[in-house]
Amino acid sequence: MIKKLFFVLIILLNSLTFIGQGITTDPSLKSYNKAMIWRGFNHLWSYNHRVNRLGSYVFLDKNDIPKGTHFSASGLGSDSTFYSIYYSYVESPNLRFYQGSVKILVTGKETQLLNEGKEFSVLVPEWFRNLGNYKSLINGFDIKSKEKADQPILFEMHLDDPYYSNQSNEIKFRANVNWVANCRSAECSVFSNSTTYELTIYYLIIGYEDQEALPFEFYNKKSYAWTTDVETPYDPIKKVFQGYPNKFDKALIGIKSLGFILNEEQWLQEMNYQVSIENYKKTEGIAIANIGMQFLGWKEGMKAHAVSKAKAMFAHKKPGWVSMSLNTTMIQFDKGRVVDGKTSGQMFWPGWNASASGNMAVDEKILNFNF
Repeated sequence: MIKKLFFVLIILLNSLTFIGQGITTDPSLKSYNKAMIWRGFNHLWSYNHRVNRLGSYVFLDKNDIPKGTHFSASGLGSDSTFYSIYYSYVESPNLRFYQGSVKILVTGKETQLLNEGKEFSVLVPEWFRNLGNYKSLINGFDIKSKEKADQPILFEMHLDDPYYSNQSNEIKFRANVNWVANCRSAECSVFSNSTTYELTIYYLIIGYEDQEALPFEFYNKKSYAWTTDVETPYDPIKKVFQGYPNKFDKALIGIKSLGFILNEEQWLQEMNYQVSIENYKKTEGIAIANIGMQFLGWKEGMKAHAVSKAKAMFAHKKPGWVSMSLNTTMIQFDKGRVVDGKTSGQMFWPGWNASASGNMAVDEKILNFNF
């Protein structure tokens, strides 16, 4: 009898461990009724750099464990990265989710606008075919230099909504990226004026039938200027998103496109893109949302607080301005739940213009939730 009780206890403990690492879900739901939704990220170096690699994304692995990855690599100077990833876990019998990624290569001359757009066709499983509606979200990104680290001037990416092809059983959608960069640091070669970056867009496609969900898109912009005297504070925008009243119990929010344009090439020290629903009211169909956008070319005390003080001696402040966009999609739905979370981490990069393709530029974690 004691042995049987001990065996049952071991099984329960193993089950609780799995739940603690993953998500406790409705057992009637299929894996395709669950998803992680990326709501942005914060990226901070201890002093400013050219961009060698940058980005983050979230996903559910094959065991439905929620995971997130952050990408970071600077140029010549070694440094630590301090980051946070923002996300939501969503489940509903009325929604179906399909996650994946696509790659776009942008290459050309410095300071010139490089525009690349590609249509992608993805063969989808039977459970994702012939649904009434499909919406796409950006579930993260990874922009990686294939040549040298540059200073960004303009960066924009966008996912069109997909459509389903009955002939090929494929989901088809278009992704677009705009990129302008330059390299005007002391270590930049005067004999090279080309820029080459590979952008990976991690996508989440949401499928649903009519009357079971309703999407709304909202466009958000923020512009500001800075000098070399006062650091620009992080100041999120609070907005009211109007949906359909008195019908849907829940609402999720995700990112449709994001981007920024600078006055000229700038070093980067900190970047923020965040979106969240603070409060959703079913009867009115409105969501109180927080939209955060920030680009910092420098922070006060960066030389004194730098991880690599010898390299940070060459860090400089520059004045400038930025215009940022963070366009969002809110989807109202029934019979499910939305749980928000945030996970933070730290990475180190050795610098010396090392290739950004190595494992040191990647940090993957199991994501945290507060149920």
